[in-house]
Amino acid sequence: MNQKKRWLNVVALALCGALLLSACSSGGDGSGSGDESGKSGGASSSGDVSSEPPKDYSKYNTYLKVSDIIDDDIEPALSAYFENVDYTEEFSIIGDYGAIKEGVQFFTAMTYTVEEAMKYAEEEPAYPKADAAIKAMGDSMIQVIEALEELSSYMSFDDYEEDNLARAPEIHSQLWQALQVYDTYYTDFLDAINEMANATRDEDRAELLEDGEMVLYHSLTMIHTSQDILDQIWVQIEAANEGMGPEDPLVLPEIDMAELAPLFDQVQTAYEDLNGALANEEERSKISSFTGVIGDNSLALYNNKVESLLSWVNRLKTDLTEGTDYAEDFNKMNEAISSMIDGYNVII
Repeated sequence: MNQKKRWLNVVALALCGALLLSACSSGGDGSGSGDESGKSGGASSSGDVSSEPPKDYSKYNTYLKVSDIIDDDIEPALSAYFENVDYTEEFSIIGDYGAIKEGVQFFTAMTYTVEEAMKYAEEEPAYPKADAAIKAMGDSMIQVIEALEELSSYMSFDDYEEDNLARAPEIHSQLWQALQVYDTYYTDFLDAINEMANATRDEDRAELLEDGEMVLYHSLTMIHTSQDILDQIWVQIEAANEGMGPEDPLVLPEIDMAELAPLFDQVQTAYEDLNGALANEEERSKISSFTGVIGDNSLALYNNKVESLLSWVNRLKTDLTEGTDYAEDFNKMNEAISSMIDGYNVII
């Protein structure tokens, strides 16, 4: 795969990963209520099922873990590799083979989690699209992981220098064969996870608002609206690159702000409302981690994540309105969303 298409895939994966706010964290034992912190909403839910949301979240959580493996481990490693090796069956270096080391030397994806997901695909509750994609991939993801582990070892200990790339074609062949199935179906799985994550987010926020959980409500509003901004930009990027040849340079189009401008305003409003809630002692006391001996530190850490997201939102808005290159700030804003999601899940 050429560098342009790999960039497109990695950004799409990042957007998917940013949607995975855990509303259910039963720890994989299936016995929990789905929310140890007591908050009633999150950004992900079992919207892919045709009946009531499951009480046993172990399958759901395992699928989320698999999506994290794809997003955080597999695709970044593949991106580093195919920036320097041609995406063809025949091994061909197009860059600096040694540069692959930085992207793969600490590759540690867990095959156990993928194996667990493969078993869950045959079990209830059913997540039709995600189940179908897992079954279609079969063990190809495990084969990709094993090939990348071979590559990681080969690079980490500088064996590639000692044998003058003698094993490089063999590892490439192992990886290439695994990718023939994995590359065909992994995006189907991630699309299914996206749908599951988005299906009930409005209902989640409405429930938080009804319950008077204003810190949580305004946090999710800021996160979700920021995600909507990136999603709308992404649609325009994809449209601009539709029909382009594999060797054509990536097109970053001028972005139509007609529908985006109100969303940027909504993020600003959500930020101001969130700050107001965080400054309100009564609202702040509803978040257990903001009380007691660790309260001030937890609040400061969460505030940093909130401020960081707003900063990147504003920088991206400036890029788009002034017509300057927005690729870096687009990616940085996406990272800031993920960081605030982590804060929402872990801190509050």
